[in-house]
Amino acid sequence: MLRSIIVMFTEAKDYRDTVISVESSEFLRSFVKLGNKEMMDYTFLCRAFTALSEETWRAINGALCGYAKKEEKITSEKLRLDTTAYESNIHYPTDSSLLWDSYRTLARLMREAADELKESGFVHRFHTKKVKKLALSISRNSDKKAKGAHRTIKGTYRKLIARVEWIVSVGKVAEHLLSLRRDSKAVAVGAAIKSYLPIVEKITGQAERRVIKGEQVPSSEKGYSLFEDHTELIKRGRRASRSSLGTRCCWLRRGRNSSFTMRRCPNRERIQESLRAHGEVFGCGPAVLAGDKGFYESREQIKALSEKVETVAICKKGRRTAEEDDRESTEEFKAGQRFRAGIEGTISALKRAYKLSRCLFKGFRRFASSVGCSVFCHNLVILAMT
Repeated sequence: MLRSIIVMFTEAKDYRDTVISVESSEFLRSFVKLGNKEMMDYTFLCRAFTALSEETWRAINGALCGYAKKEEKITSEKLRLDTTAYESNIHYPTDSSLLWDSYRTLARLMREAADELKESGFVHRFHTKKVKKLALSISRNSDKKAKGAHRTIKGTYRKLIARVEWIVSVGKVAEHLLSLRRDSKAVAVGAAIKSYLPIVEKITGQAERRVIKGEQVPSSEKGYSLFEDHTELIKRGRRASRSSLGTRCCWLRRGRNSSFTMRRCPNRERIQESLRAHGEVFGCGPAVLAGDKGFYESREQIKALSEKVETVAICKKGRRTAEEDDRESTEEFKAGQRFRAGIEGTISALKRAYKLSRCLFKGFRRFASSVGCSVFCHNLVILAMT
């Protein structure tokens, strides 16, 4: 099963195409150790991938890294860092669409457990079509510039928010009633409703602040998806794509032919976390630490890093003093920056060849597992070529 998942990510295929490719290829049948047996169904392959957690892939990658160190295929001299966005598979998040997603999802879950709720005296009509008309009315008239249209849209938003707040209150009662039952279906539906309720409350709160009160909500306080709640707005300096919706990943690569790992942590902790991970593998710090301007914080940060690392090749943002110009003009700094540039090609390869351009898996658990699997497949191919 693990070898079949490796084939799926290495060949950049979905579950169905992976099963067909292994079934029809003598080489892949030999790699998967299938022999003359029948290939598994694609639904079973999906369950096999779901069973592997982020912690499992971290342990697998750690074992592969240990092998690379033992065989001297990776070295501790150099460490380069970069970040990239792993995009979420979501629609463009407008307030009306998020409110409609919230209403229809809670209504669907409560309809699934209608028989169980009816036994507890819980009976409601949800009028889903009416709420859908409110959301469609907003989306169709949102680009109109007339003042009367804006007042109408604002009134429609009030009705839509009130409907969602009502279904949240109903959902809390339904979740409590379902949690008291013993059958597995009721418990599962109740757990799903409970997981969605705080996200829905966040969505209604930001819609009321933005549309009704006219506040400017910071991006860190916004919710961008009901289903992929880990999604965040990532702003970048590139003109072609200044922002994207996904999760920022911090990559660290060791040496020229090196292992490649992923760390998800806040901006200010990325360098320290990367150095700690490097020390766990080699027992010492690198001689060269290279990164782009996104890792620069202050002169004090560079001085603190220089006490631990011999060459800190991180450029400063904005204007430079004479001292900083001298630091960035040394041959060691320029060599570190040339070494850093190599990580861009690796990230591009991960996105093009290892399914890391857009996450098509649902939920953060599978999101993290897909990153771990892609990194493992990439390292496996690189180490096999060295």
